[in-house]
Amino acid sequence: MLVQNNIPLAPFTTLRLGGKADYFISIKTKEDLAKALDFSKSQNQSFYILGGGSNTIFRDSGFPGVVFQMNIPGIRCLDTNDECTLYQVGAGVPWDQFVEYTVKQGLAGIECLSGIPGSVGASPIQNIGAYGQEVKDSIVNVECMNKFGDLMTISNEDCKFRYRNSEFKSGIYKEHIVVSVTFQLSKLSPPCFRYPEVQKAWEKIELEKFSSNSSNTYRIDQRIVQLEAIRNLVIDLRKKKSMVLDENDQNTRSVGSFFMNPILNENEIVLFLENAKKRGFDNPPIYPESAGFKKLSAAWLIENSGIQKGSKYPGGVGISENHCLGLINIKGTTSALLEMAESVRQRVFETFFVQLEMEPVVRP
Repeated sequence: MLVQNNIPLAPFTTLRLGGKADYFISIKTKEDLAKALDFSKSQNQSFYILGGGSNTIFRDSGFPGVVFQMNIPGIRCLDTNDECTLYQVGAGVPWDQFVEYTVKQGLAGIECLSGIPGSVGASPIQNIGAYGQEVKDSIVNVECMNKFGDLMTISNEDCKFRYRNSEFKSGIYKEHIVVSVTFQLSKLSPPCFRYPEVQKAWEKIELEKFSSNSSNTYRIDQRIVQLEAIRNLVIDLRKKKSMVLDENDQNTRSVGSFFMNPILNENEIVLFLENAKKRGFDNPPIYPESAGFKKLSAAWLIENSGIQKGSKYPGGVGISENHCLGLINIKGTTSALLEMAESVRQRVFETFFVQLEMEPVVRP
């Protein structure tokens, strides 16, 4: 285990922002992680777990402690049968690399999560989701280590997954470190077409090439071709919104969607609709959520509060030219980015009386 000092953190985040870490350790095995925890204790230092850096914002002052960069590798098949396959995947495996691998095996369950940056270890923490799928529907369990170095396995049920949240993000396992995740993916389930944008784009593809029989099973070659086509479709949709990392596109220098879609109860929805109508919006988009709750579109709220794509803000930051949920670093600072984020939140609240909640984590 190598301990490095005063390491710049900006290169390890998709925003390319942040100061230096006092200490920096690359974690490649469970043993490395246990030793790193011991080191942190011996130095009386706090620690932070860094995956792909796609959901983390480090302050300009850096991190006054130890950053553990999770690089534990491995995609291991635990079991397979005629219906599904189980994989145990190391926390350091890039998320999209795993998605691509499963699609090429003809396995459904995470194909619409293609193109999302970050690591496998981060996927259960905020229950990543996009285009009609959430990772909670494919996770069997999560292997993690507590701050004392003890390993444990947390079942899907005990993770208590909800919209962009879990017990790892804001619950009893908040201080636990994800080591690996076990997924169950289907050989039989048809690809996901739940999301209207995906369905609309798919209709432009010659669907008859991917005919299925009455039992909804596919010949394996047809199934793989179809899943790969859907994966490419999703990646293209994300690219149009600058939500796929590209060094040549400054609009991708972001954390993806900066704000979560607000979830309101029935009384709050009534008040929102009344206020929206006063503003001249008779039919704002509202989506079903859990019982007694509905979800608003954060992108719609931002755009209709008067904030335009491509807007520039003081300090070298701005709004993506291709998606208003993309708050981007042009040549700025973390302080400038957070000031812009607060400005956006205030504008939305003043317009619709709805509070936007940040999706990324700010450290420290």
